[in-house]
Amino acid sequence: MTIKVFKPKNRIIIPFIESIYILTREESEAPTAYLTFPSIFTIVTMSEKTKTIEKNNKISIRHCVSGNIETNLACNFNSPVHVQYKGKINEITIYFKPLGINQFLDKDLSFYSHGNFPDFNPFEDYKDSMTKILACPSYDDRIESIENYWVSKLKGFRSNMLQSLINEMLDENKTQLPISELALKFGTSRTTINKLFHRHICKTPTQFRKIIRFRRAMDEYLMNNKRGKLTDITYSIDYFDQSHMTKDFRKLTGRNPKSFFSNVSEIERGQITWLIM
Repeated sequence: MTIKVFKPKNRIIIPFIESIYILTREESEAPTAYLTFPSIFTIVTMSEKTKTIEKNNKISIRHCVSGNIETNLACNFNSPVHVQYKGKINEITIYFKPLGINQFLDKDLSFYSHGNFPDFNPFEDYKDSMTKILACPSYDDRIESIENYWVSKLKGFRSNMLQSLINEMLDENKTQLPISELALKFGTSRTTINKLFHRHICKTPTQFRKIIRFRRAMDEYLMNNKRGKLTDITYSIDYFDQSHMTKDFRKLTGRNPKSFFSNVSEIERGQITWLIM
């Protein structure tokens, strides 16, 4: 299995897309399995001639000669997902930043997100265009075509309060206020914040914050070349104590922090983090 990770180059979409990766496998390769973990990003995937089966947070993706293109959306899973690939695979995955994909859609994100990994077909020309992009002969051609396609769909999305709220939650230099206090700070109610997150993020504010903390803990550990002490990470990432950190890690990864960090594999630091099975 080969994975290539790219940062967007087109300045128009750089604010909205975190990264793009291309995954390819040959028919002769043995099956590959991994665990992937909740993310604050909205993830859009497209693959040609595959059949995907999803059940109980387990996904099986296999080559299917008679299959058409599959295009999926992942934005509301909050526990680890087991993924297995079999056979020949040609796949492109886009990581949209929080509220990034909203800049392109006609409807609220929640409209497209029924189920854990629903079929995603937001535009009349989407699947035909993705089929052509997957057939591009080079990585560079695929990335350029993907970027140009999404630029052509840019509509704009304005929710200044929600964007400011998310920026506050993502700011590592600010004390992380409870959601009720954030509501007071932005002159709104907790109920309104919950509704906005449901419509445009497809997570609750509490889930979103837990994932932010988890990802920061992971980055902190990896930046220290996997030598960071868990007690130091606990307090630098705004966990109350180690039991708080352990509880969140078990929910988001299925493992305690020590077990998770001793097994996790990173692909292109900070972009994709999997636990290879």
